[in-house]
Amino acid sequence: MSNTDKYHYDLICIGSGSGGFSAAMVAKAEGLKNILLIEKRRVGYSLCTNEGCMPSKTLLASASVKRTFEESPNFGITASDLQVNWSTVQKRVRTLVEDDFFAARREAILNASVDIVEGSASFTDPHTIQVGDNRYTGEKIVIATGSVVDVPPLHGLEETGYITSDEALYLEHLPSSLIVIGSGYIALELGYLFHKVGVEITMLVRSPRVLRRLEPDIGFELQDLLRREGMNILTETSLKSFARANNGKEVRFVQGGEEKVVRAEEIMVNTGRRPAIDGLGLEKTGLLLGEKGEIDVNDYMQTNVPHIYAVGDVTGKAALVYAATMEGKVAGLHAVGKRGTKMNYDLVSNIIFSHPEIGTVGLTESEAKAQGLDVITVKTPMEDIGKAVAIGEIDGFVKMIAERPSGRIVGLHILGPHATDIMQIALPHLYHNDTVFDILNIPYPHPTLGEALSYPAEDIADELTAA
Repeated sequence: MSNTDKYHYDLICIGSGSGGFSAAMVAKAEGLKNILLIEKRRVGYSLCTNEGCMPSKTLLASASVKRTFEESPNFGITASDLQVNWSTVQKRVRTLVEDDFFAARREAILNASVDIVEGSASFTDPHTIQVGDNRYTGEKIVIATGSVVDVPPLHGLEETGYITSDEALYLEHLPSSLIVIGSGYIALELGYLFHKVGVEITMLVRSPRVLRRLEPDIGFELQDLLRREGMNILTETSLKSFARANNGKEVRFVQGGEEKVVRAEEIMVNTGRRPAIDGLGLEKTGLLLGEKGEIDVNDYMQTNVPHIYAVGDVTGKAALVYAATMEGKVAGLHAVGKRGTKMNYDLVSNIIFSHPEIGTVGLTESEAKAQGLDVITVKTPMEDIGKAVAIGEIDGFVKMIAERPSGRIVGLHILGPHATDIMQIALPHLYHNDTVFDILNIPYPHPTLGEALSYPAEDIADELTAA
């Protein structure tokens, strides 16, 4: 029993992924002794490790190697008889996921000096969790059950058959052609991956551009580049029906007022994810839920039931592993009485491993103006950056948005080589409310991609100084 002799545990975390494990470790570091982790799958499992970030980036590494060989003649090197051995690609992914990524997480959790139970958890009352035949009570509870794929009820889809990102990551057989439904980061990463290994890709997009929630320039330019690569991206489409046809599958849709049809061997549906709350018994807790089942929380990740917290995808906020880790930290601190740290989503960055890569943080230009900010926006093309030219990666840009007259950086949007890594350099500037003048006081090494930040900063500083 805990110090109160009322509950079995001071803290119970349902889910041992990034958010749940973070909450448990922070609470433990702050002095909580009796902590229980409940994991529905194997201990060590997380969406990122097993069905998300790590297998997808491992696959994309193979696509990147193929691209390098394809472009090698531009660098005076000839590579002949270039082939993709998909079974070897898959073997590498499965081996790294199981023996490296998963094994490392599992070891960390097993050595964390907390109690662990494997099985499906369900509330029987706001303080009691049942797993199998056993019941556990907790003074504080963190729900970190993640998310599952969300497939809308589209006419004929179930009868036709399809795959989602869960299956796509571990396909044993490559289809000759693939229709991709959706245009978010998962659809783009996987669509590009399969395109590079020889699959004919058709992407059906509802909006005028891919990645409609990001800075518009990024979506429009990326889809132009992917079309140039050979991907068939059809925008402003409205899905009508799905059916089997000619030893394959077909999708009927409307575009520009005209009904059209596309056919392929397989269909991949990437229309988002929803909170994984089925079977949790939340109706016995009194928790407030949103339209898609997302658990409502405040800035401390606390629900309307004060002793229950929720972190990660189950909140429907930022479906990102690094956001879940921070949410877990905030929840863990609040659960032990530390009230100082709030969750701030304004500076949670987005990174996408497309080609070129994408990194964004802060406000878009339209968002800044909607908030009444007087801003200066500068867009520097990658072809102006020496390192980008040297490595032959000149597609994309760096777009910086700064407030007048201070020069405080309020938004940064990058499409270009290693944009995900450049974002690591940029984040501290926004977290510390730096100005463009602060950036210009840093002697960035040359030639590097990181110095790309100084180019738009210099243009903005010149305009502010001249005003």
